[in-house]
Amino acid sequence: MKRIFYAGGSVVTGDRTADVVLRYAQALAQREASDVIDIPIFAEGGTSGRAQLLIGPSSQLLIATEVPRHTEFDDDTFLQQIEDKMESLLRPKGQPILEDDFGGADEGTADSDLPGFERPGGS
Repeated sequence: MKRIFYAGGSVVTGDRTADVVLRYAQALAQREASDVIDIPIFAEGGTSGRAQLLIGPSSQLLIATEVPRHTEFDDDTFLQQIEDKMESLLRPKGQPILEDDFGGADEGTADSDLPGFERPGGS
């Protein structure tokens, strides 16, 4: 179990959940983005509950190991959703290729000037 400390409070959650929250906060900070996430927690009295955290570039999270008082649990669906969000955030985005990126006719090179180029239809 781990305790996530944030501005004004803390929550106790599973090890894997705390680790993925920290990694996701870092990924969001790299992209200067933020998100609200809904995480599983251990509520007062040992019952399970949920907490919503706003994380992003200005998030200051501290995660510390907590003395286990309950059976460890993590929400596998939540973990997969956050992993998918991180992959999407960190994956390079494709950019459209413009004709100007390759020179083209504006720079004196037309397709018909290339060696071995033949227009369809034999012209």
